[in-house]
Amino acid sequence: MVKNNKQEIIVDAALEVFRDKGYANTRMADIARRAGVSYGLVYHYFESKEVLFDVIVEGWWDRLYQMLKDERQSDSAFQKKLENIIKFFLDMYAEKPNLLSIFITEVSRSSVYHTARGLAKFRTFFSLTEDVMAEGQKVGFLRRDIGPHYLTYIFLGAIEAFISVMVLGKEAVNRERKERTINGVIQVFLCGAKVESNPLPAL
Repeated sequence: MVKNNKQEIIVDAALEVFRDKGYANTRMADIARRAGVSYGLVYHYFESKEVLFDVIVEGWWDRLYQMLKDERQSDSAFQKKLENIIKFFLDMYAEKPNLLSIFITEVSRSSVYHTARGLAKFRTFFSLTEDVMAEGQKVGFLRRDIGPHYLTYIFLGAIEAFISVMVLGKEAVNRERKERTINGVIQVFLCGAKVESNPLPAL
């Protein structure tokens, strides 16, 4: 966990270097140079590149899990919950583009993080999202002939597709782009999953 300003500077520098060079090609010396601090100070706070990477990723998972738990427990209309989940990813990309880049390239798609511990993190992520989908079926908003785990794959897959385009293209997010992305994912997901057969209004 990041506890002081020096650690925060090092973490921010690590995010930049991980994004620029990739996890495998990053050295602690690269991070120290980018942070403008001594090599020894980086090791004072983080004993290895692996530990530093884990601190970054654990912070991401904590925020993601909390958001999903909040949506699961909220009294919002179901479609609003879906929109809020999409908005979380877009807001995080706008706020911390390097962090989202790390999630897409080094966590979600890279074998570096595909350990038993890493996969357990993904299972929790999918399980929390699946709970939201099960609620949508329970309240009659989502069709029940598709399992909630499949609805989870479809929904999260649509989000990742949109976010990946932005991350890999290093594209900026403004309010208009955010609204179009939220509407796009909702269209992709609900037109095939919503109980009513009528399509949603055109974008």
